[in-house]
Amino acid sequence: MYGHSIGSYIHLGAMLMALYLNDLTNDEISNMTTAMANSGTTLKFRSSAIIVDKHSTGGVGDKVSIPLVPALSAVQEDFIIPMVSGRGLEFTGGTLDKLESIPGYSAFSFDDQQLLAIGNNFGCFIVGSDDLSPADSILYKARDVTATVDNSGLIIASIISKKAAAGIKYLILDLKVGTASFFQSIDEAKTFGKQFVIVAKLMGIECRVLMTRMSAPIGNYIGNSLEILESINCLKGKGPSDLQTLLELIGGNLLEMTHKVSSVNEGRKRMAESLTNGTALEKFKQMLIELKVNEWIADELCYGNTTAILPMAKYEIEIKPLTSGYVNDIDGMTIAKVCNKLGAGRQFSNQEIDPAVGIRLLVKKGDHVEIDTVCMILYHNEIDLNESHLISLQKSIEIVNEIVEPEDILLGVIDCNQ
Repeated sequence: MYGHSIGSYIHLGAMLMALYLNDLTNDEISNMTTAMANSGTTLKFRSSAIIVDKHSTGGVGDKVSIPLVPALSAVQEDFIIPMVSGRGLEFTGGTLDKLESIPGYSAFSFDDQQLLAIGNNFGCFIVGSDDLSPADSILYKARDVTATVDNSGLIIASIISKKAAAGIKYLILDLKVGTASFFQSIDEAKTFGKQFVIVAKLMGIECRVLMTRMSAPIGNYIGNSLEILESINCLKGKGPSDLQTLLELIGGNLLEMTHKVSSVNEGRKRMAESLTNGTALEKFKQMLIELKVNEWIADELCYGNTTAILPMAKYEIEIKPLTSGYVNDIDGMTIAKVCNKLGAGRQFSNQEIDPAVGIRLLVKKGDHVEIDTVCMILYHNEIDLNESHLISLQKSIEIVNEIVEPEDILLGVIDCNQ
């Protein structure tokens, strides 16, 4: 099936279309996931460790994994967090694109024995791997050209196969819901989330789904190197409240699921403490060194002049609102598309990105602004910037006359007991 002949791909495409049109039962998804997970290397860490991870369905400004992994590892030493992530297609880059804006960070430089050693001895990593569930990569490429990407069963098999291959036993799915996400409504997100939990359980993974709001961007920065800057601020206890809330929620739930704390709130407090006492930041620095980043660069990035280490754009432009009033909404999807067109993301898999391009948001929902208030700053490297990009960014900020109340990030929880 996975040969390179035209006939093989025709058969593969026909199979995917049949699955897409007829859907799969939970048992069928589990069987497919098992086959995909066993198609390549599987990681088997030391038996005394608790193997945990999270996965996000993706969103604008979603850099949560970058501060979460070292913070959670600093809190719980018997955790191993083997995060195998990916590069982004469209919008502003994936977790690995963001990390690769750090000089010397090479996500795909480690084989399975090296990853096992880092996990067993150090406790965490964020890398890419072509060896874990290679069948998923083949199937995804085929899904992309056969218009079968947006099928729940195939999406679930894709996500869980890599987690199963990495040996994960406890998993949080951060399921984004809103206008800047794949799932537009809570109802469709709930349906997906419940099926995801069932299939994870069939694979021997205890899973909990956190449905979180994804319309406005997460945090204040969008763009690859800018999101590293914000992640480091978060690890210093100086990050934006929405980013820290997500970090605390995911970490707190994993600590409660593994019976390390008696409640999610207790877990959240422990996560917050790791940010204020410096242990999370130091763990991040040491993780970079474990992943072959030069020690001086890692130290300067975390404790010195961060912006001198990261790629920064040549030009910046201030964006002001169309009128005065209260910020009712910030259209994360529009902002992401502008950043993408300026080079922060890619339209095809081997396209290079510009890590310096991005946006800094200076307002949040509920803030009052005047006509001359700077709401965001665009960082770019274009000599002649298209005026339509500036207009789109200006229109992405919805202003109303009435006072606007902030909204909760967490929309609901789904776990295996429901």
